[in-house]
Amino acid sequence: MCNSLYRRLAQRLDARVEVATDTNFIEGILVRVTPKLLIIDGTDGYGYGPDTSQFIDTKAVNHVRFL
Repeated sequence: MCNSLYRRLAQRLDARVEVATDTNFIEGILVRVTPKLLIIDGTDGYGYGPDTSQFIDTKAVNHVRFL
């Protein structure tokens, strides 16, 4: 991950985000960022059921959007 993107994401912890990869679309709260990993407490989008943590390899990230 580019250092500037890593620093920017690290400054936005606890922000609501959408992350897109080639095969997935994850929405939730950004809880941790490392140079190799994003951790998002995901939601199902409907407010039902338990939330789950998503571990995303930063090499797989195509797009990050802050909500």
